[in-house]
Amino acid sequence: MNWILIFFITIGITGVLLLFNGVKNRSLGLLLFGGGALGAPFLFFSNLGFLLPMIPPTVMGILYLIPKTQNKA
Repeated sequence: MNWILIFFITIGITGVLLLFNGVKNRSLGLLLFGGGALGAPFLFFSNLGFLLPMIPPTVMGILYLIPKTQNKA
């Protein structure tokens, strides 16, 4: 089996797990990184792989620009 296919299947499974954990814990960071990990194989195989290095800085920028709201209950 092709090693890159195994790698992207692993990345996709990790993305799904991060998404579910982000929904469960209401964590925006986990949701964004999970979505990026889940979308990485699609970007790579659709010849948009040059966008993959932009996923972490985009997530970090979003997390920096959106202020955290805390429940004070």
